[in-house]
Amino acid sequence: MTSVAIVLGSVRPGRAGEQVVRWIEEQARQVDGVATVFFDLRDYNLPLFAEEMPPSMQAPELPEAVRLRTNIEAQDAVLFVTPEYNHSVSAVLKNAIDYLPPATLKDKAVGLVGYSWYGAAKPLEHLREIVSTFGADVREQQVGINLGSDFQDGVFKPSDELNAQIRELLTSLA
Repeated sequence: MTSVAIVLGSVRPGRAGEQVVRWIEEQARQVDGVATVFFDLRDYNLPLFAEEMPPSMQAPELPEAVRLRTNIEAQDAVLFVTPEYNHSVSAVLKNAIDYLPPATLKDKAVGLVGYSWYGAAKPLEHLREIVSTFGADVREQQVGINLGSDFQDGVFKPSDELNAQIRELLTSLA
């Protein structure tokens, strides 16, 4: 069984990402050999990264950073879920990633899911670039969710196409 960490990169009240994570977890139950573990960045108290040494030289020792790193390292794969803020990933997600030593994601299977009014093309591109520098095995397929067409009155209503896309991504992570 492949364990996939789902990391939600939004901490805002009323965030759409919680619905997206629940959907991913539901779809994962339909994929043989995949189990998910949800890591909500809302549950981590990570101040803005300001360590004296970069994580590539010395792993951060802040207890919350160690907890995040340990949780991610314990999983076989990672699925980052990001909103789009100003054509990029959220600051909280980028900050959390900044706390990770490169070895945390090196050769680890990584999947990307984003949501925005534009299908999250820009933040997914940026996130791919960020995690690729770690030597992560970033999957080519990614899932972009449109807050206009894939949500109705604030409720996520994934299409059959989106369901197929996320199951394909989860299968590739396994």
